[in-house]
Amino acid sequence: MSFVWDWFLPHESNNHKAHLIKPYSLFLLTFVFIFFQGFLNFFVLAKPAVLGYAANITPEAIIRLTNVERKNLGLTELSENKLLSEAASQKAADMFAFNYWAHVSPSGRTPWTFFSDVGYKYQYAGENLARDFKDSPSVVQAWMNSPSHKENVISAKYKEIGVAVVNGTLQGVETTLVVQLFGTQAGSAVVAKRPAAEAPKQVVLKNEEAQTKTPASKNSEVLTKGENASLPVSSPFDLTKGVTIFFIGILIGVFVLDIVLVSNCHTPRLSSKSVAQVLFLIAVLIASFVIKQGSIL
Repeated sequence: MSFVWDWFLPHESNNHKAHLIKPYSLFLLTFVFIFFQGFLNFFVLAKPAVLGYAANITPEAIIRLTNVERKNLGLTELSENKLLSEAASQKAADMFAFNYWAHVSPSGRTPWTFFSDVGYKYQYAGENLARDFKDSPSVVQAWMNSPSHKENVISAKYKEIGVAVVNGTLQGVETTLVVQLFGTQAGSAVVAKRPAAEAPKQVVLKNEEAQTKTPASKNSEVLTKGENASLPVSSPFDLTKGVTIFFIGILIGVFVLDIVLVSNCHTPRLSSKSVAQVLFLIAVLIASFVIKQGSIL
């Protein structure tokens, strides 16, 4: 019981300041957190299958949720095209193989190259990219929150869709890429009409000459139907966020107790700006809740 008093409550035996909020303890906690993050990063790179990023993301779910958004606006649903899915897989493999995160590769390969590579002759085509999300709904919602990506999702000019979800190491970080391709084959009649308020600008794309297909990267893994069931739900991002919130919550509680007890006892103190420290920790705690993983392109 004395341990709890010494570390969490101010009283005479700890000179009226809990050990947990003394400078040496705060320094030790910072060191432990940095060590934990470094170990976690090493563990993820060494055992990528243990902490899966794509535990709740599947191509089927992305396609279904995309069609839900379209149906809500009175648009026709997109049908999955295996050639588009193959092109999406090749685009993800290309990003892993050549270590880039962009619509156009450093060598100048555009998204439309991958359409041509698989033999998909398009009248209209589009691409959405996402990385580091933990589930399918968050991916689609992020696209819907972005005007340019939403244009692709709700375009009445598209009739088909293909999606790939691929795990791999990109720019030194274990990550998950989601590639979503839209298309309408050349010669197809587009009869669906878009609501006037939702009409985005679309560009008619001309076919390009096919280029050599990019072999799948050895560091990438395409997730096909049913594979996600064996992957774990947790991710390094969630673990780091959870540990941060836990420790900051404890520190805030100890600081608040320190302020209240010291104030009630009128204990003189030469140092310690507990109120400022609590405000700082609260700001960090709020940031921890607000920050979200994932980015789109």
